[in-house]
Amino acid sequence: EPTVRAELMEQVPHIAMFCQENRPSIPCAFSKYLLPIVVRYLADQNNQVRKTSQAALLVLLEQELIERYDVETKVCPVLIDLTAPDSNDDVKTEAVAIMCKMASMVGKDITERLVLPRFCEMCCDCRMFHVRKVCAANFGDICSVVGQQATEEMLLPRFFQLCSDNVWGVRKACAECFMAVSCATSQEVRRTKLSTLFINLISDPSRWVRQAAFQSLGPFISTFANPSSSGQYFKEE
Repeated sequence: EPTVRAELMEQVPHIAMFCQENRPSIPCAFSKYLLPIVVRYLADQNNQVRKTSQAALLVLLEQELIERYDVETKVCPVLIDLTAPDSNDDVKTEAVAIMCKMASMVGKDITERLVLPRFCEMCCDCRMFHVRKVCAANFGDICSVVGQQATEEMLLPRFFQLCSDNVWGVRKACAECFMAVSCATSQEVRRTKLSTLFINLISDPSRWVRQAAFQSLGPFISTFANPSSSGQYFKEE
């Protein structure tokens, strides 16, 4: 019964906390019994069960209740499988969103090794614009986690593609996260590459894309400020 599975998922973070507090007496209970259920339900046929398992997984990561080893060996491999080309469309879109949201929680190393290669593939998913849209919406967050080198070498070529996507919703998502992408690049890349790209978005045929670009114009310009001379700098709250 799907409602039973969904209800179970809502209780998992509380049980995980209990296991953490009583670790000496039940050291492996969460890792051995509960986490496999959470990741299995990420591909459940029922939408509500998937949603509750996704929420549970993010809470567990946020509260640091999942061991780093388990993240690498139990969580990431399942998400990679769920974003495979032959995966169910809804499941794939949801798994991409989870990968993007967990990046800041698991840090640079795991994101760069395990998440980034698949994320780059998903940016070029020619069959599903929903997947590309999720990638575009979370692009800035991925850039901020992996840092300047990976952003400029691996991510920027994909960002250029997404900014010229044939679906206006994807281009709009790019315009909305433009400042975050700019913050992860060098001053030279901002000046020589991102400026031209931004002008294209401001001149976009879609008024929704243009509107989003104009709203990002001030924040994007602020990334060019030199703190030593202007006394101004961008600080992520």
